[in-house]
Amino acid sequence: MDIIGVLVLLGFLAFFGGMVYFAISAVRKEAEQKKQIAQSLGFSPIEADAHLADKIAALYRRPGARTRYELRNVSRRVTPDGEMYLFDLVDTSGEDNNWVETQAAAVISPHLNMPPFSLFPKADQKYAVSGLANKVLEWGMSLVRTPVDFSDFPEFNARYVVASDESSDWVSGFFDQRLTDYFSRTQNFMLQASGDIFTFSEMGTRLKVAEEGVLSQRVNHALEIFRVLQK
Repeated sequence: MDIIGVLVLLGFLAFFGGMVYFAISAVRKEAEQKKQIAQSLGFSPIEADAHLADKIAALYRRPGARTRYELRNVSRRVTPDGEMYLFDLVDTSGEDNNWVETQAAAVISPHLNMPPFSLFPKADQKYAVSGLANKVLEWGMSLVRTPVDFSDFPEFNARYVVASDESSDWVSGFFDQRLTDYFSRTQNFMLQASGDIFTFSEMGTRLKVAEEGVLSQRVNHALEIFRVLQK
């Protein structure tokens, strides 16, 4: 190999090494930022054990899927009624990591006793394509879980789709007038729930979640939802 070839190879290696270094530095900086914001909200960084990881991952894992989830950037806060966590959830099944949640909130409490369900926001009816988008959403949900009919609560039904692996009677009975009225006044909430745990995040805030105000509001919403979900 001539000198020019060597220089080109060294230049490429230096460029590639620099890209890797800056990527790692950016990830570390973001993790530290999340840690500092969580601490300002009364959370303490922890290393998630296998039990917590399995408990949260089970909410997102679908029947027949071989998805591998990892919890990252986890912090914990003890409350009078249980525990609250902030966490990133990463799907490591494929060649590239897929960040399913970014600093989502999880609440675990013996005061919760919920059927398994997923709640996702529908597109705003004011947009022309919202009808089609909502049909696609419901169709996608039906591939992994059974959508539950809430036509008796039109305002709630216009805002959210709820799906579950369990009996629709159990889920529809759980979402009573009080619960549907609450969610009818919200927008873009996303929940995964089962038994004594639920996770909460909002659609469209992933890029802003590292801001203290956004995460503080998320924590407050999660606590509010916790009070509403208690039966």
